Formats: sequence, C-alpha cells, structure tokens
Amino acid sequence: MANLVRRAEHWKQYSTPPKTLAYHEEPGWEFRELEYGPGGAWDFVSTKLHIASHLDPVRQRIGPTSSPFLLVPPSSAVSAPGDCLAGSWEGSGRSQHILISAGFVATAIGADIGLGAVSRRRFARTRELDLRDQIAQSLLATFGLEIKSGNANGPLFLQMLVAAMVHHALRASTSLQKPSYGSLSREQLGMVFDLMDSQMAGRPNLGEFATLLGVSIQYFCRAFRATTGISPHQYMLKRRVEFARAMIETGSMPLSHVAQAAGFVDHSQMAATFRKLLKVSPSHFRNSRAVVN
Repeated sequence: MANLVRRAEHWKQYSTPPKTLAYHEEPGWEFRELEYGPGGAWDFVSTKLHIASHLDPVRQRIGPTSSPFLLVPPSSAVSAPGDCLAGSWEGSGRSQHILISAGFVATAIGADIGLGAVSRRRFARTRELDLRDQIAQSLLATFGLEIKSGNANGPLFLQMLVAAMVHHALRASTSLQKPSYGSLSREQLGMVFDLMDSQMAGRPNLGEFATLLGVSIQYFCRAFRATTGISPHQYMLKRRVEFARAMIETGSMPLSHVAQAAGFVDHSQMAATFRKLLKVSPSHFRNSRAVVN
C-alpha cells in the first residue's frame, strides 16, 4: 500500500515508515518489497505504470471515510499514469511493487501506447481472485527472490521479468480491437468488471464501457448479454447488492450510508433491490450476523 510516487517522509503523516525488505532500481523501472505499518492512508496520482501485490490479507477502504473497511485477500492491482488513487488500510502486512516508465513500456512493446491499453484493476476487495492475480503475484514474487539472491541470474533476467509484467498489464490490442463477434473475451469482461467495481458509488454510463473496449454501445450491450446472460444494468445492480451485503455483514455502518457507498439512490432503492434479487431486506444480513455472534 506504499505510495511510491511520494517521497518517504510522506509516510510519516499516514503511518510508521515502511521497512524495505528488497529494493532494486534500473533506468526506466524500480522494484520494492515493503513491510508497512499497522494502518494509514494513501493519496496520490500515478506517474508510471504501477503493478502491486499484497502478500498478506489486509482491511482496506476506498473512497470517503464513510466507506467501510473490507477484508482484502492477497491479490494484485494495476494502475496507469494519471490514475488518482486514494484510500486507507488497517493492519500490518507486506507488499511488492514495480513502477515502470512510459519509455520502458514503449521499448518492451515496440511502440508507443495510449493509456487505454492498460488493463486497470483494483485489489480483490469486491471482486473474486482470478488467474491474473496469480500471474502478477508469481512474477513479482520471482522478482523479489531474484533481488534477495543478489541477482544471481544477471541483469538480463530482471529486464525479461519487467517486460513480462508490462505485457501482463497491457491488454492484447488485436483481441480487443477485433473482438469475437457476439461475445466478450475473458480479458474484455475482466476490464468491464474492474471498471464497474472502481465506480461502484458512481454512475458509469454505457458509453464508458464501450469506449474502454473500442466498440459501439449497441455492440457492447449485445455482447455483454450474450456473455453473461443479463444486461449491463442488471449485472451492475447485482454487483451493488453484493457490495452492500458485504458491507452490512462486515461492519456497523448505518444502512443509509451503505446504500450511498454502494451506489444506490437511497436506502429505499437498496431495500427494494434486495427484496427483488435476494427476497430479503438488507437488515436481514445484519440481524443474521448478530444471531451468529
């Protein structure tokens, strides 16, 4: 959770300074493995391609202080230059980070790329762990072991690892510019889900998803339904309900605040949606937790 863009002294106003477990820097990129303090916050704008991996579970909150802390399992995240990142965490833990300059990315790919080529994703706070997490975690773990061994395999091995991480963070341009007609690829669907989760409290419109994939709104809607069996609106409602339910089951936030954090207009809309999809009211999950406890 370290803010690698800011200088080290910025950590002092958030938490105890992180302990550096491994560090290596080359022109165009830098790697850090950190053990961070028992809680704090981050608020910065990415200036490079940033790939990170949690090595330990941590409770994390995204957005305003009214949002709840949710347990985040070991997972990976990717941010692009210009992304505004803010939030806070509870508990101690270790993390691995690599920051890669636009110049190195262009060299690894063989051409300049736009920001839209980066498959952004958040840690698995409101999404399921998947293969992309495993790949990023394995690459970063290999990088950490290599640094701790004194780079026994030589500088070329590190450069190859960085290039592999660049390719992992970028979407395949051919598959996204020419998607299989009538459905969305796993990569495309993952990008859509990440955008939905990142804007849970907002109101993403269909145009944003279509632009993300480089297709028309009409094609996106048809392909999304063909792939998932439901419309984007229905799926977003489902995700809002899942997100709200997790907040209710893991915290004590007033239900009206939960509704706002999950992107519902108000508590009444959230309650009506719960009853329609889950056949119970939101308070059912808080009461159930009290019985279990």
